Amino acid sequence: MSTLTDFLSSNDITPEAVVSQSKAMERYSDADRAQNVARAAARREKKSYDDAQAPKTAKYGRGVTQRTMSTALAGEPVSRVNRKKITRAVNAILTTKKKDTVEAPALFGDVAARKGKKK
Repeated sequence: MSTLTDFLSSNDITPEAVVSQSKAMERYSDADRAQNVARAAARREKKSYDDAQAPKTAKYGRGVTQRTMSTALAGEPVSRVNRKKITRAVNAILTTKKKDTVEAPALFGDVAARKGKKK
């Protein structure tokens, strides 16, 4: 059992609810897509994002997958981005239940973040 599994079970949150919440939260809206188009245009014109008034969106475009969630529940390393997605989804569920939000270390404990491939 991992820290995440214990936390979810103690707060009556199912892994499917976390996946569903993450998918809903991370999905790009039309405004987010317009920001991404503006950023791409700024890159083509070799302008800075500040000059083009194209800030980065707060969303990632994809929610956490069931496979990633099962990996995290098993206590195996998960990438930092996926940890952030899981934490955001769990905090959204906790706020709907009128409970206090948590930080990522409280969810993942001593499990290190998964390292990417070296270039």
